[in-house]
Amino acid sequence: MKSDTNVCVCGAGPFSGGQPLALHQKACSVVKQAESKSEVAIAKLAKRLAKKDEARQNAKARKNVPESQPRKASSLMDRIIERVREREEEREWKRDKKRAVLLTSGSARISSGPSVDNLAELHSFREPIPPESSDTPLPHRPSPTPPLPTKSTRRHLPRRFKDFLPQGIASKLSTLRANNTLNEASHNPPSNRPNSTEPGSRTARKWQTPKNLFGLLREYRAWPGPSHIPDDNPLITDLLLPTAEPPVPIPPQSASEVDTSILDAIYPFPNWSIFRFRKHHFDHPINSKQAENDLADLINHPRWRSDDLKGYNRDKLDRLLSTGSTKRLPAKPSLPKANGWVETSVTIDVPLSNGPSTSLPFVVEGFHYRKLTSAIRASLETPSTMEKVHLEPYRLYWSKPGLPSSSMERVYSELYTSDAMIREHEALQRSKPEPGCKLERVVLALLFASDSTHPTNFGQTKVWPLYMAFGNISKYDRCKPSASLMEHIAYFPSMPDHVRDAIQQALGGKAAAKPVITHCNRELMQAFWDILLDSEFVEAWQHGIVVKCSDGVFRRFYPRIFTYSADYPEKYSLVLLATIRNLGNCPCPRCLIEKQDIAKLGTIHDTARRTSNARKDDEARQGRVSAARGLILESGNTVDSVAVERILKIRSEVPTINAFSSKLAPLGFDYFTMLVSDKLHEWDLGEWKAFFEHLIRILYACPGGASLVDELNARFRMVKPFGRDTIRSFYRNVSDMKGFAARDYEDILQCIIPVFEGLLPSPYDGQVLSILYAMAGLASLASLRLHTETTLLALRLAITQYGTLIRRFASVTCTAFETRETPREHQARMRRASAQTSGGGKPAGASRRTFNLQRFKLHAIGDWPASITEFGTLEGYSTWISEMEHRTTKTRYKRTNKTRTSTRQLTAMEGLSRKFKTMSAAVEKILARQATAENPRTPRIVRNPNAPYEIAEDTKHQVPIGPFLRRHDGDPAAHFFWERLRDYLIATIRNEDRATSYTHEERLKLHIQGDALYRHSHLRINYTSYDVRRAQDSLSMRTSRRDIMVAANGSDVTLHPFWYARVLGIFHAMVSFPGDEVGELKRVDLLWVRWFQIERHRPKRRQDRLEKLAFAPLESEMAFGFIHPSEVIRACHLIPAFAEGYDLSTVGHSYVQDAEGDYKHYYIMKFVDRDMYMRYHGGGVGHLDPNTRVTEAAPTGDGDPSDIDFSATTRSESAIDETETGENDVDDNISQYSEEEDFLPLSGSESDGEGSDRDRDSEADYSASEDGDSD
Repeated sequence: MKSDTNVCVCGAGPFSGGQPLALHQKACSVVKQAESKSEVAIAKLAKRLAKKDEARQNAKARKNVPESQPRKASSLMDRIIERVREREEEREWKRDKKRAVLLTSGSARISSGPSVDNLAELHSFREPIPPESSDTPLPHRPSPTPPLPTKSTRRHLPRRFKDFLPQGIASKLSTLRANNTLNEASHNPPSNRPNSTEPGSRTARKWQTPKNLFGLLREYRAWPGPSHIPDDNPLITDLLLPTAEPPVPIPPQSASEVDTSILDAIYPFPNWSIFRFRKHHFDHPINSKQAENDLADLINHPRWRSDDLKGYNRDKLDRLLSTGSTKRLPAKPSLPKANGWVETSVTIDVPLSNGPSTSLPFVVEGFHYRKLTSAIRASLETPSTMEKVHLEPYRLYWSKPGLPSSSMERVYSELYTSDAMIREHEALQRSKPEPGCKLERVVLALLFASDSTHPTNFGQTKVWPLYMAFGNISKYDRCKPSASLMEHIAYFPSMPDHVRDAIQQALGGKAAAKPVITHCNRELMQAFWDILLDSEFVEAWQHGIVVKCSDGVFRRFYPRIFTYSADYPEKYSLVLLATIRNLGNCPCPRCLIEKQDIAKLGTIHDTARRTSNARKDDEARQGRVSAARGLILESGNTVDSVAVERILKIRSEVPTINAFSSKLAPLGFDYFTMLVSDKLHEWDLGEWKAFFEHLIRILYACPGGASLVDELNARFRMVKPFGRDTIRSFYRNVSDMKGFAARDYEDILQCIIPVFEGLLPSPYDGQVLSILYAMAGLASLASLRLHTETTLLALRLAITQYGTLIRRFASVTCTAFETRETPREHQARMRRASAQTSGGGKPAGASRRTFNLQRFKLHAIGDWPASITEFGTLEGYSTWISEMEHRTTKTRYKRTNKTRTSTRQLTAMEGLSRKFKTMSAAVEKILARQATAENPRTPRIVRNPNAPYEIAEDTKHQVPIGPFLRRHDGDPAAHFFWERLRDYLIATIRNEDRATSYTHEERLKLHIQGDALYRHSHLRINYTSYDVRRAQDSLSMRTSRRDIMVAANGSDVTLHPFWYARVLGIFHAMVSFPGDEVGELKRVDLLWVRWFQIERHRPKRRQDRLEKLAFAPLESEMAFGFIHPSEVIRACHLIPAFAEGYDLSTVGHSYVQDAEGDYKHYYIMKFVDRDMYMRYHGGGVGHLDPNTRVTEAAPTGDGDPSDIDFSATTRSESAIDETETGENDVDDNISQYSEEEDFLPLSGSESDGEGSDRDRDSEADYSASEDGDSD
């Protein structure tokens, strides 16, 4: 361990001894300045600190206002400013305190971060103090053990150094009601932090559930809460990772009873074989390897009978399944179709100026839709949907364990924990119930999304679906396409091209003006919604829908529209719904901000303007629209006439009656509130894409610009993938951006800082790196799936910082370069120009391009915090959900005849899909119950999320220790290998400190079976994420995913919370030691690692830079070591500092290095995913401490947590390989190790197969590349 005397007060050092340090201090200006301070200066500073202490105490006293004197509510911005001012004062007070210590002590140690020497410092822990919600000590987990320490120090393991399993509310709702447990909410709000929502008027006693292990509690409106809670004490399988459930005793049924039950479930199919054959064809529209495998499994199934297919008639069965009749339905407009679908036509009035009449009726055919009330009723009657519905919203609070209960703050995650739904629920409960009705009244939150998509790769075919989801269902369920919780409500037809012919004929040969066509598109969209919002839906809005739910209980549901997700720039999207002009003077559908004020993002005036100038659907707006329509349809004015513009242009309004306004405004609904933020199009495909495009233009504007762009592309290709599909390999030229989806732009932002470093001249390189750091932090905060008041404040501050930096970038950095079109942009513009003009001509050069700040998407960023508090986190209503659902539509379209009737066929397949889903669930339940009754064995556990890690149990890959050491004699990696290995094994089986160093005699007593280690290729690390979900990282010796992070020990904890290492091998050994039971062999899992050391900690004035690592010198005794897999917190993503290059002095020193050697430094990519960012940012609810993870079980009332087995899951290597996704695994035939049977995999160029395919078939992917939108 380093001594404090080895480092100077200025931070220089460490020095080898006292004499070099003394020589340095004689010339050190900082030491001289400290010595020159007199006692008078110290006294003045102490007096200043005393005044600040008194001011802080007075400020706290003013906050604690008695209940009889309620504090006057201030504006949102005032509270933010007050909070920021308090933080600044706190920082200044801490700086002064440190300065006083410096003056009085004369010396202080400023460490440079964990290095090779203090990697060896030991951090052994005793049993931790259990959390306050548990009375039983939890199982102990050993701490990380850096290699070969020089001294052992026992320390207590802080309670925060834990990684507990997720849990629901502390006890089951039924248990709480049986015990009459009632925690009445305090009359004061639980949190006085900024942006906390005050509880509404108290018409009944509020009920707070007990705090769970993570400090989370719910506040319901009144006791006893809802009649059903979906996530009441959920299984660990409901929190991300699937696993097998224990069998339930079921009385066996006879074969005839099973056959009868199956036939009842699959009616009208005559037998099981025909049902499965038809479903197989429906599930696999194209031939594929998976389809072939499924067909083989079907034919080999014991219930399959080929003779049952005789007389099979698919069309007849489909008609019977859809309509209950074998007769063909006549294709007539407005005739109810199969499965509730209706096909009808829509008539709009086309305005005509200077024509024989003021308007022309025009009919648009092919509108397919389902009645909203019918779709709602059918979905709620489905068991798989109803069991996930939350019947009552609640406020979610978080009290960080270890802090007083008064420090609780509000948590925002789901829509049913948001302010908007709580207000609707309280208003409904305060209203008078229906006469004579005592049913439970439930607010049903409707979330709509629409977006046109191209179902084919070529051609102009377009499908324009409308989706609907329930906000009462958790976003973790409804955002999965495989869950089928997105209802297909309608398919909008586009405006046909022959509308121009009709207008031209009516005007006597005069062509239709562009404003008229735009007006027709708006009228068409509102006509569609006028049909959807029919009288039945309005009646249900007022009086509710009585539904017999799948649990047999009748409830009254009141539908309410909360959000409508769509893309702004697309013609048939938000602009049509909001009935405002596309990119007009006031482009925002939520407020009346003007274009010239958009650049003021993050300022106080900008925040205030969003509230004071919010758009409202009031009588004044409706009157302006009616007056303008009168001028058009009665007086014969054109759509863009001066008279019409005088009324509407100043607010960017249009002369179209909004269907939501005409139908729902009398019921108190303001349709502007449903037009929510969309991060996918506003940031990923909006702000970040535009910024990245301009960075490419800046590179081309530099001397040797083409070479710089090539270097950028080459660096991106050298970035290694991370996770299953978190970061995928950049195998294309990133600068071309060809075929990129939103997730590709997200990956670029997460990895661009090390890649872009050093490409621009100073000082512009530093300016760009600063804004890239700010953009990565802003994107990470905005993407969080669980927000607290603290993270919301951080998001607001990040938006303010981004606004400042983007204005500086536009005014300083961009003006220093004469940017023009990139070659790709120039070629695209020339193609468009040549398509518009038939003549040739000399091609023009690249035109000038500047960075524009007057973009709606820049302004939309400022609405994110308000959207989160109002409707929950952003991904819950992002167009990412509809983009994912487009896959279902595109898959079904492949089975149509690709003609004008293809939409009708899509509706038929949608109905069949719902039927097959219900039938399959019923059949699987019947067969599963019968199989369990006949053979009550516990099924094989594919994954065990309760375990801290998962590793194979195979012993087929044996590595003899002796031959390995002889083969690598003289290699630095083999130095002390034998000693370290035996010390680790002895300490592990004796349950001692793993950093203990034993004598040579003790090492010889250890017996290792076969004197060999057993090698494995995969290791999975289970952890609890910041949003209290169970997640998993995978380490693979076949690929580059081998970097890990463990908890920092000793003094390093105060400087950086983690240590980092690269895994060189995953092993287990069977060992025994004298003193144990005779002949007993114990399995010990271990990781052989190569340690990184953290470079000098970045100074406080440079908090906008990533931190660096470097490999510990190979010659150091601390460069290599062994750790236990349970000590790994997570896998981490490290990217080389490309600008610094390789360390040529290390080339060829050890076989563990790459052929090119080691890079001088590596960057810690803390923005790689949400959970990783929260581990550095702090404040993650699921991180009782973000520094380490020791897997523990959440204490429950059902048993003692000490009885739970936390041993790692060990299973066969083949079982682990089976659970890997095919797109991320290399071919099994490729050898994962070298011919010499070394511990390391092949080089990166030879083994980098996993995760290298940027295929977009994963559920975590969302493709929006066809949008091509830009402001």
